[in-house]
Amino acid sequence: MATQRKLRVATEADAEKVKPKSLAEAVEGGTYLEILVAQRREMIRDVKDVTGPAKAALHRQIALVSKEIAALQAEAEQEAAEDVEVADEAFDAEAL
Repeated sequence: MATQRKLRVATEADAEKVKPKSLAEAVEGGTYLEILVAQRREMIRDVKDVTGPAKAALHRQIALVSKEIAALQAEAEQEAAEDVEVADEAFDAEAL
């Protein structure tokens, strides 16, 4: 008699952790989205070392890049949702 395997629903914790690309790696072989994410990560890291008007400018850049990242991610999700297989109906020439 075969033993039954206990199945469970996969969760976020089960997903493989993907190491984010560095800016150099993203520029060399990544997508535009990966480049933006890497740039934002570097800007966030660098903002603690900046003061005065430069800090305000960097905050603005972070906000602009974050908004563009969100738009690109929403667009990708929309495209993925629209890219569903749909079964074709039988062709009826008399329907024309």
